[in-house]
Amino acid sequence: MEVLDEHSWCLCGKEEGMAIRGYNTREVDTTHYTPNHIKSILKSIGLEIVGETGNDFLCYCPFHSNRHTSSFSVSREKGAFICFNPSCGEAGTLQELVKRVMHKNDFEAMRFIATKETEALENFDEMLSEAMNDKPVFEEFSEDTLSKLHNGLLQSDKAKSYFKSRGIESQACSDFCLGYSENMDMVTVPVHSPDGMPIGIVGRSVEGKSFKNSTNLPKSKTLFNIHRAKRIGAHVIVVESSFDAIRVHQAGFPNVVATLGGFLSTEQHNLLNRHFDKITIMTDADQAGRELGKSIVNKLKFKDLLWASYEYGKIYPHDAKDAGDMTNEEIKTCIKNSVSDIEYRSWNS
Repeated sequence: MEVLDEHSWCLCGKEEGMAIRGYNTREVDTTHYTPNHIKSILKSIGLEIVGETGNDFLCYCPFHSNRHTSSFSVSREKGAFICFNPSCGEAGTLQELVKRVMHKNDFEAMRFIATKETEALENFDEMLSEAMNDKPVFEEFSEDTLSKLHNGLLQSDKAKSYFKSRGIESQACSDFCLGYSENMDMVTVPVHSPDGMPIGIVGRSVEGKSFKNSTNLPKSKTLFNIHRAKRIGAHVIVVESSFDAIRVHQAGFPNVVATLGGFLSTEQHNLLNRHFDKITIMTDADQAGRELGKSIVNKLKFKDLLWASYEYGKIYPHDAKDAGDMTNEEIKTCIKNSVSDIEYRSWNS
């Protein structure tokens, strides 16, 4: 380590565009790393790499609200970081980054960095494969099919009665282009890509409780209603099912997305990370739903994270399992009374 005096500058190579100001005799780590090692560390501490130059990884800054332009730069060789946003300006070594983000001491941070070097070597083939493969391309689902299914709903009293029994109003049926297949006796919900292209449908039987998706529906690569929610603002409410999302929308919160299952993929985590700063978790009240909510917290620890709650110490009213079991007023109350993750965890400690 070399030590800087109070007014010195550490230039980590002009070609890197990295200048880290040293105050109060800050130590500067002169260790060199491989890009794969740095990438493994950034991924493990929850930083999404949104771009690269020849010398730096570009990320969203973990130290201030930064979700539109990647102002955070990390050297591919030294791991030194700096935020170029004038209101932030955080800078330091790779070890300091790990310490601050992971809340570790010096020894723990060094051990973490060393562990990730081995992991980077072990995952080299996997990283090479990812680099060689194209990103998934969504295939457009037939608009004509969606129109026919929606017309099928409009002509079926049985389907309209089913949606009404689930608390879904006729306006929402139109807004979300909900449908009905008489041959399959299933109601249908269109699913869109993050950019708004229809990519398939999820179906549910009117009688019983069976589900069927359109062929090769890539639901792990999108979130239900994200194409609308991301245009509304930086706050999003996360539920599990499309019906729950529609109910929350009807209660006056169109900034809602659904995971379409009890598991959140890496792509879905990245979508939440990229488009939203504030996340209200309104997953199911059962154990699986709570675990899904915790996975969001663990992956997106730099966000403003809240849990919907009806009142202090109580998640939902009258043992409701999810938003679909509540009235509009109860949904509003749960969102209005959302609590921080710290407070929520104290209820379960």
